[in-house]
Amino acid sequence: MAALLFFVLLAVFGGAAAGDDVSALLEFKKGISDLGKDQVLGSWSPPETTYSGRGGDGCLAAWRGVVCDGGAVVSVALDGLGLAGELKLVTLANMRSLQNLSLAGNAFSGRLPPGIGSLSSLRHLDLSGNRFYGPIPGRLADLSGLVHLNLSYNNFTSGFPTDGIRQLQNLRRIDLRSNSFWGNAGDLLAELRNAEHIDLSDNQFTGSVDLELDSLSSIGNMVKYMNLSHNRLSGGFFRNEMVGAFKNLETLDLSNTGIGGMLPRIDSWFSLAVFKVAGNGLFGMMPETLLHNSMRLVEVDLSQNGFSEVNRMNVSVEYIL
Repeated sequence: MAALLFFVLLAVFGGAAAGDDVSALLEFKKGISDLGKDQVLGSWSPPETTYSGRGGDGCLAAWRGVVCDGGAVVSVALDGLGLAGELKLVTLANMRSLQNLSLAGNAFSGRLPPGIGSLSSLRHLDLSGNRFYGPIPGRLADLSGLVHLNLSYNNFTSGFPTDGIRQLQNLRRIDLRSNSFWGNAGDLLAELRNAEHIDLSDNQFTGSVDLELDSLSSIGNMVKYMNLSHNRLSGGFFRNEMVGAFKNLETLDLSNTGIGGMLPRIDSWFSLAVFKVAGNGLFGMMPETLLHNSMRLVEVDLSQNGFSEVNRMNVSVEYIL
């Protein structure tokens, strides 16, 4: 009897959860323009017409791009389907089991609403390659489980909120390139405690990377890829004591950022493969360690700076000077 009651409750509450998700997705679908919508999302039909397509847990398993687990929608992936429209992402705010929202490579527009912070299970958010605009809400920091954030190639125009970003302890990849974000890049770096991939390129970030060791000690142990190119930075390169903090750095691109001064020794960057600092105000002798064949370097771009001539004989690295 108890077992029967358990399955009845599972069917009732699991079905209710799935029903809420279905309603949210149908409302979300209204923002997608008619062009190609029926062809691509023809399977997104009201439950009464597709009841036979439900999974055993009550979730609509036949909907394109939708994945369910335990009666609830856990993933919506509509990447590269040629869709467009002014989306109201707030319609998804109550989908508490949603772990993956990926809309990359379409022509969607709309704002990122504060309600995005209600998606408490979200791990992967990819809105790249669209036309989303407006500011980034501070409630983004409420997504404590977020691992992957990609907002690149959109029309976002705001200061990127740093308050609370430190709460995103699980964030491993952040890609903000090719927007119009502004703010202090150094302050943002100091908040990204565990990120391995950081791309802030092609924005309007200001500030300096010449920071105190305490500011970057955590990220230094984690980051492998860092691209701050084509921003409006000032000041010098990382301090000598900071260089040693980057234990696993493989790619560093600070091209066309406005930094100046001399480069420190970087002989502790044993994993470094790509090093680009073109189009800045750097000068002096290039660190000898950049010429050591023992390093993993495969690409170095020091062009459009004021470096002294160097001897490049017996060097097996692609240099641009």
